[in-house]
Amino acid sequence: MTDINPPDLSHKVYNTPFMQQVILVAEQLRHRGGASEEKQTALFKVAYFILQNPWLSPTLNIERMAEGAHTSTAAVNRLANHMGYNGFTGLREALVRHLLQLVSPADLVQHEVAHHPERGFDLSQQVRLSNGNLEAVLNANDDAQFEALVTAISQATNLYILGFGNSHYLAGLAASCLIPHCAHVITLNMEGGSENATYRLATISEGDVLLTLALPPYTRDTLRMAQYAVGRGATVLAITDSPASPLVDIADHCLYASPQHPVLRNSKVALVAVIEALATAVRLRNHEPVNESIRLAEDALAYIQRTGSDPAG
Repeated sequence: MTDINPPDLSHKVYNTPFMQQVILVAEQLRHRGGASEEKQTALFKVAYFILQNPWLSPTLNIERMAEGAHTSTAAVNRLANHMGYNGFTGLREALVRHLLQLVSPADLVQHEVAHHPERGFDLSQQVRLSNGNLEAVLNANDDAQFEALVTAISQATNLYILGFGNSHYLAGLAASCLIPHCAHVITLNMEGGSENATYRLATISEGDVLLTLALPPYTRDTLRMAQYAVGRGATVLAITDSPASPLVDIADHCLYASPQHPVLRNSKVALVAVIEALATAVRLRNHEPVNESIRLAEDALAYIQRTGSDPAG
């Protein structure tokens, strides 16, 4: 019987639970003999065809798969049942899930929601989405990019933070994370909308840094204010979704946080992780308060905490 010899079993396409099952079943079928050897051989041919064609197999109907494996549709069904699936329909669904796992967890969950709306949406799907978006952060950014943002934030005379639209509250989160570790943090998008934000940004200059947060759909005010900061000689940093973001052409340095979600407009998990990573790195960079204003703020906080814990007189 033919040896199992797919192109490269170390390739990620073979690292899914489904493909590992196919490899195991193919090995078992290859070593079986006896009276049913002919049937076993037919099943092995189907399993071997799937291993040889991991990207093509999920797109085939039962006739095309049988033709490609040089066997019968009955053999395809028997392999599916042997693997614990309900005939070819179950096997093909497993193949599609396998393929979607390689593309994106968001695509996989979207497929699940579309084909099984009666199941709704559960916590495990959200966790899988979040894990996928966090993995995308590692794939889209390198240490040099991250270090460039950390250095710029650490050395900023004034750090301005901007985020409109669905990034508004994330800008507030970034400010709360960075205020204890930076010399002077100014949150632009508070009350008053873009007009008051523009007034706060008006004095930005060389030595200052503007940290912009923007996920699709991008707001024009964010882009215009970033361009204004560039014109004033400030350094512009961006945390955005991808290299296709319009901020890439404006900012000096960018980090990318995947916002993929099949149900919500955007997922914020990856962007929150990037914000926390920047705050942590800046905190470790500035072991001591970087200027007198931070020292005074920390002294004030310690005083309030002490007096707040005293029993009432």
